[in-house]
Amino acid sequence: MEGNLLISAVRLTRPKNLIIIIATMIGVGYCILSHYPLTPFNTFDFSFLLLSTVLIAGAGNMINDYFDVEADKINKPLKLIITKHMQRKQVIWIYITFNLLGFGIGLYLSSKYHTLWYVIVNITCILVLWLYSSYIKKTLFLSNLLIALLTGFIPILALSFFMFSKDTGAISDFNDLKPKLNLIYVLAFFAILQNLAREICKDLVDISGDEKIKVLSIPIKYGSMKTRYFVGLILITEMLCLLIGNLVYGLELETSAYIAVTIALILNLCILIILSDERLFTSYSQRILKLSMVIGLSALYF
Repeated sequence: MEGNLLISAVRLTRPKNLIIIIATMIGVGYCILSHYPLTPFNTFDFSFLLLSTVLIAGAGNMINDYFDVEADKINKPLKLIITKHMQRKQVIWIYITFNLLGFGIGLYLSSKYHTLWYVIVNITCILVLWLYSSYIKKTLFLSNLLIALLTGFIPILALSFFMFSKDTGAISDFNDLKPKLNLIYVLAFFAILQNLAREICKDLVDISGDEKIKVLSIPIKYGSMKTRYFVGLILITEMLCLLIGNLVYGLELETSAYIAVTIALILNLCILIILSDERLFTSYSQRILKLSMVIGLSALYF
């Protein structure tokens, strides 16, 4: 078996995506802690929450590639890891280990904070990611929506740590947090629609391999043109909702945060501009959407 096992395992977890998860959760913590005096804040437990989330998300990425081997042989043969650099049984053992560690951390946090929340969240995510990879991924639209919802749940999960810390004295008055809570909720909604659009764009690139494993994606069922315009509709809806959300909730963003959100929306407009060009859209839409989401979520740090 060629290649370094450790490097191959890390690549399977999709470390760039995991870094975005970590940055988002830390961003939520920074957003709250930098604007309101919260004491005490348990850095150790919050780090454990980050670790469990990354372990479960990384395991989910692994099992997704495990079930996608035949499709990946067609869609991305040069990036194929399983069967080329790692055996299937090795992937399964690492997958099980990561999930057990993630679940164990959930047990610890639930026990300490006297809530079943972390246990329920972790075991639900483990099961949902398994079902997604083994079955749901082949279902029209539901697969895209599920991953988008999980993405939007990340900032909410980080926020829940502060909510459950209330009983330990970490938050003196939750009402004082309302402006920042509104920002976190709006950005979570932004992440859902942004990632929904990106997941659909990914399906445009993966048509050949998806047909091989009998995935019923939006591009396969409706074709490239209708798919592109559907993505455009999602982005327009997202921008309108952000505008309305700002007017209704009064997000009170700092100037730098407004700039970050504005840049993210401008990048989305670029997607709309290249909508009619199939080659440009297929080649660049995923990258632009991911960059836009990262820049938009960076508003948490301002």
